[in-house]
Amino acid sequence: MNSIAGRLLRGLLISSLVGGAVLTIMVIYEYGLLSANPPPLWKTVREITEHVLVPFGVFLLLFGTGALLVVRRVEGQLKGIAGDVRQAAQELRSYQTPPDALPRELTPFTEAVNELTSRLAAHARRQEAFAADAAHELRTPLSILALSLDKLPAEDAAPLRAQIRALSDMVDQLLLLARSNAPDTAQRRSLIEPDALARRIVAELAPAAIQAGRELSVESDNPAPFRGLEEAVAASLRTLIVNALRAAPEGSEVIVRAGPGANLAVIDGGQGLTPDELDKLKARGIRADRAPGGEAGLGLAIADRIADSHGGELVTCQPAYSGLALRFPAARPA
Repeated sequence: MNSIAGRLLRGLLISSLVGGAVLTIMVIYEYGLLSANPPPLWKTVREITEHVLVPFGVFLLLFGTGALLVVRRVEGQLKGIAGDVRQAAQELRSYQTPPDALPRELTPFTEAVNELTSRLAAHARRQEAFAADAAHELRTPLSILALSLDKLPAEDAAPLRAQIRALSDMVDQLLLLARSNAPDTAQRRSLIEPDALARRIVAELAPAAIQAGRELSVESDNPAPFRGLEEAVAASLRTLIVNALRAAPEGSEVIVRAGPGANLAVIDGGQGLTPDELDKLKARGIRADRAPGGEAGLGLAIADRIADSHGGELVTCQPAYSGLALRFPAARPA
């Protein structure tokens, strides 16, 4: 019995046994039930019933009922606060328990939890600020490097320019990831339509697909809207499409599927990734998309973390298809 009500019931049971035994001894001593001339048996039973069982039973019934009502009331308050905490967790915002929301005996616990959430929120704000500052600081030397490449022969500058472009994209993704994890993310989120987002990103990457000798198309399968930072989700989807264009055989088709539900899948004709392989690529410290062309980055790892900050996940489409999918929780009806 780990519940408060169970412990209360066990305590009342022990108290009733001990109290009943004490009262029985007192009645036996008071009325000389064990003396040389004890009263008749029927009188003994009546005395114990009237002076022990009935009063003690009424007391236990009233006390137990009152205690159970108090426990149920506190349990209801805890469930209400738990619901508020879950809602705050879904919206990625900190939560402070009101000081008068729970009994005074729980104040040390609520104060400790409030202090913890305050420190976590402050840490998240510092992380976002650091990522933003780092991104801005990195953009300047990358721009200077890109300009310096103009002095090199075109054939030498091309691969270096591609690496700088990949680094710039990674910096942008890190900044979007930091914004996705910020405490005030809920206020900045909007309703995202998977079909519209997929068509926009495919239109952006269509020239690159043609240049790479691949076909890029969009399919809609009863998509459902979800809430999030659209540019962060767009960056994750863009990473999946770019990886698919590199992995797909030349002349094959890469399909971006919106739906079913709040899902965005990128299906290619490559070998695909098993769940174990995808987990390894998503692990911290693993380069997620070292491609044949030499580009390197943290693409899949960042895409997975952006999805996670939206309550979603990056999963493999196997065994049904070869590809990856971003799954998000559908938006609640207004």
